Amino acid sequence: MRLSEVYDVFIEAKNYKRWDEERKFYLDPQENPAVDLKNVDFKALATAIPTAGEFYSKIKEDKNYEKEVEKRIKRVNNASVEKKKSVEEIIDESQK
Repeated sequence: MRLSEVYDVFIEAKNYKRWDEERKFYLDPQENPAVDLKNVDFKALATAIPTAGEFYSKIKEDKNYEKEVEKRIKRVNNASVEKKKSVEEIIDESQK
């Protein structure tokens, strides 16, 4: 997932006024939280992303690994939207 794509989704959601009053964030067309890059915890994001070597060695072993990594990244982004948390809290939640 490229950061520019994440930001484009946020700008689109903001322009089309897809604000969720209950959860206090903008939504993409699929009703996922749209992330403003100002709110992303980049330390937690970097922790969620495996190194290239780790990624390619595990993807050979587990065909679902790429989807799992994408889910981890989305969880970090969503946690950044929902409320500011420490890196440790986000990692603990992701591991659960």
